[in-house]
Amino acid sequence: MAFSENNIERLLEQAEAADVFHKAVVGFILPDGSTRIIPFNTPEDTVFDIASLTKVCPTSTLALSYILEGKLSVDTKVIDYIPELQTNYREDVRIFHLLTHSLDYRVPMKTLRTLPPEGILDALFTYQFEKAPGADFNYGNPASVLLGMILQRLTGKDLQQQGRERFFEPLGMSRSGWDPLTRDWNPIPPNEISPTEICEFRGREIQGEIHDESAWVLRKLFPVGSAGMFSCVPDLLKFVKMVLNDGTAVNDAGEKIRVAPAGILKMVSENAFLQPQSRAFSTAQGACTALGWELNSEKFMGTRVSPHAFGKTGFTGASIVADPSKGAAAVLLSNFTYPHREKNADRIHAFRALLSDTFFGSI
Repeated sequence: MAFSENNIERLLEQAEAADVFHKAVVGFILPDGSTRIIPFNTPEDTVFDIASLTKVCPTSTLALSYILEGKLSVDTKVIDYIPELQTNYREDVRIFHLLTHSLDYRVPMKTLRTLPPEGILDALFTYQFEKAPGADFNYGNPASVLLGMILQRLTGKDLQQQGRERFFEPLGMSRSGWDPLTRDWNPIPPNEISPTEICEFRGREIQGEIHDESAWVLRKLFPVGSAGMFSCVPDLLKFVKMVLNDGTAVNDAGEKIRVAPAGILKMVSENAFLQPQSRAFSTAQGACTALGWELNSEKFMGTRVSPHAFGKTGFTGASIVADPSKGAAAVLLSNFTYPHREKNADRIHAFRALLSDTFFGSI
C-alpha cells in the first residue's frame, strides 16, 4: 500500500466531524527524503502553540548537542548550575534525570499558576521527593524547566537565542520561536496564528501568547524549557529531518551543513535506561524513554512503528512521530484545545495513533 494523501484527508475530515479539532496541518517526511504537507481548514504555514513539543524543540535537543560537544554530561549535577535547589536528594539529581523525566516531582505545575514566577521556582527548588532520583519514570514540566535554566546559565543566552542560533536560523525555521506577536525578528501577524483556547484562567481568548499557565507566568523571568514555543509544520519538518539525518541538513543554498553533532540520532532513539550512560543510575520503573524524547509509545505512535521510533506530544494538539528505521516522520499541529480543553487527551491520542498507523503502515 502506497502513501495516500486522500486517506489522510479522510482522517482529518472524520476528526472534524467528531469535534476533535477544526483546524490542523499534518506533514510527513517520506523514506526518500521528500516531504508532504496537508493543510486542513487553515494555511499550511499557520503558526500554532506547540506546547510540550518545546521540551524537544529546542530544549532537550540543545542539551544533547552540548553533551555530545563535551560542554555538559549526563552525570552533571543539577546543583552545579542551580545551587538554589534545596530539595532532598539535591546531591544526587543529575542532567540524566531531567532528560529522562525520572525525578519524583508529584506536583502538577498548573497548581502553582497563581504564584509569582519566583514562587513557582521556589516550589520546585524546595520540593521534597518521596523517591530517589531515577527510581520512577514521572513525566512532567518541572524537569524541563530546570533543564532550560541550566542551558541558559551554561551559555549565558536564553532559550530563544540558543534556539535561533543553533537550529532555527541554520534550518530556515523562520516562523519558530517564543513571543511570535512581539519579538523583534520576524513577528507573526495575529491572523497567521491559530487561537489556542478561550481561557477561563485568564478570562480571554489565547492567541499568540503561551497557553501553558505556569510557563506563561515564568515567561516574566525567561522563556522556559517546558512549553511556550510557537512553530508551523514546514519548520518542524526541517527540524525532525535534521534529527533523522543525525544532525545534518541542506541549507537554502543547497549546501550540506552540520546543525547538531553526530550521534544525536542514537541518543534520541534508544532507551536511555538500557544504555551505559552512567553507572550511577538504576532502571526506573515504567521507563521506556530516550534522552529527551519519548520512545515507542503506542498510545500516540500506534503499532506500525519500530521499537526505535521517537516522538513527543503537546497538550494543544501537537505531535511528532519519527521512525529512524524507515527514515520517515509525521508531524501534527491542530487546535484541539479550542475553544476549550477536554478533560483528558484520550481522543487526540486516538487520532494521533490512527494517523501514525495510516502513514507508517503505507510506506
